[in-house]
Amino acid sequence: MADLISSLSIAASVDCFNRNSPLVRKTRPAETGKNRKTLVLGIGNPILRDDRVGHFLIQALRSRISNPDITFQETSLAGLSLAESLAGFKSAVVIDAIQSGGVPGEVYCLGPEDFHPGNACQNNWHGVGLIQALELGRNLGWPMPQDVTIVAIEAGDVSHFGDDLTPEVEKAMPLALQTVLELLNKKAI
Repeated sequence: MADLISSLSIAASVDCFNRNSPLVRKTRPAETGKNRKTLVLGIGNPILRDDRVGHFLIQALRSRISNPDITFQETSLAGLSLAESLAGFKSAVVIDAIQSGGVPGEVYCLGPEDFHPGNACQNNWHGVGLIQALELGRNLGWPMPQDVTIVAIEAGDVSHFGDDLTPEVEKAMPLALQTVLELLNKKAI
């Protein structure tokens, strides 16, 4: 794996990397099941106040939904590991905290196109975020979800340790939960 990361860093160009380079080995993440349909992925750091909102909502969803077509995951991963988590699913609903300058507690329903990925080809692959992870997986030839929706909750505090959410984000949890449930319903799962 370290060789692949080094190769990707060395081969980085405007297209992210030269797919035909002998330095780049095509690999595919292991699939844990055929026809994996929908991933609901909570992203964030579970020990930082509002940053744990994705984890919080995944736990609430797990207790309400029992459907073999839906996989629930919580992660703090980035880079290749995040891309591997997303690979193999037809669709994904990603839940995460966001700091966009909005009012803490606002709930947004976004698509990857709503973000400016910047330079998806970084030499530091550990800093790769969601949008870059999707692009990285596609560039590696992995089967990435084509239907991705991001439920983002405007965070008030993502820099202090704590297992409680700020009051504004706590009040937004029912709306965020309902938003995810409605999205899953629309996907006819």
